[in-house]
Amino acid sequence: MGYADESRQGFIVPQAVALDAIATQTPATKALFRVLRPCTVYGIHALVTTAMTVTAAVVDFDRRITPGSDTGRIDQGVGRLTIPTTLAIGNVSYKDVTVDLNAGDEIVLELVTASTAGAAVFGMDVVARHEVPANQADMVASV
Repeated sequence: MGYADESRQGFIVPQAVALDAIATQTPATKALFRVLRPCTVYGIHALVTTAMTVTAAVVDFDRRITPGSDTGRIDQGVGRLTIPTTLAIGNVSYKDVTVDLNAGDEIVLELVTASTAGAAVFGMDVVARHEVPANQADMVASV
């Protein structure tokens, strides 16, 4: 009996910040997600750790085809998430999406609209795609 995709579900958080909250006061690139295996993203979300004030924070999950390069970058390639001022600490703002990512992709967490105050922990729900690494141009077997 084979296993359904649910046996390979995962949750990924941005590089470097791990589970630290990211401030939402200054528009900028806030974090990167590195994609190491083919996967499908089914959700993007933010756990509010400091409530947004005055203005809702808007965050784009942009997709880079080549890590570190904006050539071919797809704005909102995974989605756009709005964190309203009505969410209390501990609430999660989420959006359901369905986006296939390949090994070597990079997701850029871009704050496009800042709130006066606020912070959140960001993440993506993913399911590994049952793909043979040899079919992925950016995956090379080690010797």
